[in-house]
Amino acid sequence: MASNSFKEPPSTTKVYFETMIARQLYIDNSKKPKIAIIATLFSGLFLLFLTSFDLEKTVLVMMVILSFSFSIFSFINRDKNIPFAVNFNHPLMSDEPMGEAQVFVWLSADNEWVLLQDSRVRLIENTLLGGFDLVYDDEEYSRIGHFSLNHKITTKIRRSMLLLNQAIVLANLSNQEDAEELSVAEDSERRIREKQDSDLLQRSWLEEEQEIEIEGPLAKFLSKE
Repeated sequence: MASNSFKEPPSTTKVYFETMIARQLYIDNSKKPKIAIIATLFSGLFLLFLTSFDLEKTVLVMMVILSFSFSIFSFINRDKNIPFAVNFNHPLMSDEPMGEAQVFVWLSADNEWVLLQDSRVRLIENTLLGGFDLVYDDEEYSRIGHFSLNHKITTKIRRSMLLLNQAIVLANLSNQEDAEELSVAEDSERRIREKQDSDLLQRSWLEEEQEIEIEGPLAKFLSKE
């Protein structure tokens, strides 16, 4: 099991739904459904107004409208409890990260947060405790922890895993890009230092050569005196 575990996520993190990208997606996705709900509500009321009052028909129409509205709102808010968080350097939080991007996952069965490595993850069934374990998708299926006590993989769990792996991939790409930029910067600094050292050595050598050339005639002059 991973050693980087916490009872609370670090203060420099945000859960997925509070990230910049997720909030923007929520705003964009909530506009049209809300309009659809309002339009459906007015259509139902208009239909009832045109027909003679019938209690059963009215109840049926209202149930359809409420069911439709509930489904829409459930769809809009489906990402509110996605169980992972990212730090401020993650691409979900910033377009220009200034350090290492990190991803933390919430293990509800273990009641703790865990800092993930750079490998993708998957679920495997825990036959002893029930539910599912979260493991790294490597050759050994290295165990991270007890992810959920659910006995089946629900739509919410499946979407959580999809978004979690996307966050891991984005973190890896961001960290690799930062590492490459750092390598280029270090290589550039190394070349500058080498050039400065070379210029300094060459200048020192020329000064010594000039001293030798001056010292020769001066020594002859002094010897004559």
